[in-house]
Amino acid sequence: MNHIKILSPGRACRRTQKIIRYLNVFVEKHHIETKIEIITENRQFLNYRTWILPTVIVNDKIVSRGYCPSGKNLLKNLK
Repeated sequence: MNHIKILSPGRACRRTQKIIRYLNVFVEKHHIETKIEIITENRQFLNYRTWILPTVIVNDKIVSRGYCPSGKNLLKNLK
């Protein structure tokens, strides 16, 4: 099963909400089984060496920082 993490300053962040909606539609459209997790704790950001938020991580690989990832990039990193 795929795992998508979103490093976010908070759940109320507009960019984060936009990315979540985009990912939900994308995953449903392509029938990909995945778990989406939102991480908001600063201590956990250190594990990924990024301060640009929101950051999208697919299967422990950073695919975008500060913007919505492309569909092509997502398909490449999803199993």
